[in-house]
Amino acid sequence: MKKYNYQIISAFFLLIAAGCASTVKITSVAERNKDGDVLLKWEVSPDQEGSINIYSSQSDSDISAFTPIKTSNITDQVTVINPSSPDIREFYILKTTSAYSGIIADRIIEMSNIKNFRDLGGYFTRSDQQMKWGKIFRSGDLSSATLYDQERIRRLNIKTIIDFRSDKTAKRYPILVHPNIRKISLPITPMDNEKINEMMDDENLTRSDAIRDVQDSYIGIIENYKTEFAEMFNVLTDENNYPVLLTGSLGKDRVGLASFFILYALGIPQNVIIDDYLLSRQTIDVSKIAENVKTKPEYFQEAVTALMSVNVVYINYTIDYINQKYGSVDNYIEKELKLTSGKKILLRKYLLYNN
Repeated sequence: MKKYNYQIISAFFLLIAAGCASTVKITSVAERNKDGDVLLKWEVSPDQEGSINIYSSQSDSDISAFTPIKTSNITDQVTVINPSSPDIREFYILKTTSAYSGIIADRIIEMSNIKNFRDLGGYFTRSDQQMKWGKIFRSGDLSSATLYDQERIRRLNIKTIIDFRSDKTAKRYPILVHPNIRKISLPITPMDNEKINEMMDDENLTRSDAIRDVQDSYIGIIENYKTEFAEMFNVLTDENNYPVLLTGSLGKDRVGLASFFILYALGIPQNVIIDDYLLSRQTIDVSKIAENVKTKPEYFQEAVTALMSVNVVYINYTIDYINQKYGSVDNYIEKELKLTSGKKILLRKYLLYNN
């Protein structure tokens, strides 16, 4: 199924009615249009006929206890939902007579002046447990948050912000959120804003140079910032800290690796985690960021684009490095980031729905 901008993507492995001989699967995707409506799209396999009920709630608990807000034909495969308010999150469940979906919610959360703000929840583990929505969010720089953005963050009930920016950047560009939100600084600085600006001053920079520099910076993070990631997991194994927001400059590299480790520790399939990493392509407008180099040579513009983007070669290079040096990503997380089996149990308790 095609991926959509402003999407809510879920692939759900579902309950089967008693006596049913084959597993019924509902795959659902949703996108917001320019008017703020939600387009729910689905596929039911094996193919079935009949009706599909759509349930909605402003809470992710007991959604199906309510009366359906809409009933469609399974074969329609799409319907439009008008949310009660564009600024209030709603959660959805789809039901047929033989199966129901997991919980669907907005993954990409539109902000007026914060890039790459999204919910890390909703994914399924290899054992078909779904990650809770609204527990961990990720974003780019919060220093230019508008009052509208700050109010949206407040409504998400975020209690803790983990800031991966350098101390220098954080001091120069302080986070703009409600003062009651706890802020934890875990600086990770292999390629901070100052380093990127220095590279962008080098007009001999090529795309291959930029790719190599980003890959090297990822390895630098893996090797030199284990303590910071270990502390992140300490924060995440304290239930009182939730919901948590992970933030950086663009929210794609340091936040991307942090999100990778969290999802991996929960048992989310690696291909799904990589897709989440690559979602930053849709939420960061690189053309606007690179606007000030449009008069430069084309090879230099391509280099800047490589610096400001996510690329599957970056994350695959990092995974290969970890596997070769540490045996597996699981080994790295357990031994280097100190996520013990006991901590992992707590993490999964706080972040996974009970089946």
